[in-house]
Amino acid sequence: MNPGRKPGYPVELRLDGRRVVVLGEKAETRRAALEAAGARVDVGADRLVGARLVMLTAPVDLALAAHLRMACDAAGALLWVEDHPEASDVTLPAILESGPVRLAISTGGRSSALSRAVRDALRPLLGEAFAAWAQEVVDAGVRRPRGRFEGHFEAQTPDEPRDPAEPDGGSTP
Repeated sequence: MNPGRKPGYPVELRLDGRRVVVLGEKAETRRAALEAAGARVDVGADRLVGARLVMLTAPVDLALAAHLRMACDAAGALLWVEDHPEASDVTLPAILESGPVRLAISTGGRSSALSRAVRDALRPLLGEAFAAWAQEVVDAGVRRPRGRFEGHFEAQTPDEPRDPAEPDGGSTP
């Protein structure tokens, strides 16, 4: 990766009802996550018209990636080339989900292994108790949970009443 390359702008790409073309030997491995995001997945398509995103999985043929770069630019589609962030419009972060919370950990394509390691290190902090609390916050429509929440969740039992607006769920010690 070019060390002078500017970092990308972090966004969540809405694919609901949008066409995504996936190419390459590992194309099918991307289908489930894309469909869960609502994408209309077209594996192995030879036309890019109407595609929002084009994904080229490894192993990558760099000549094909260069051809896709021009075709995506012409079609107005974003391009992702596995293991080649320099050829891509987007990079795929490591994802950690806990209840309604989704954390995307990215190094901007510099090290997917580092992104995965950070995700794995954070996973124990966002376990089932955190997921339940986060869902309560969402369900209650709390816009700004007060205080800090670290350390409060694992000590609670599911039977304790909780106020999701309180950092400790409103339980008493």
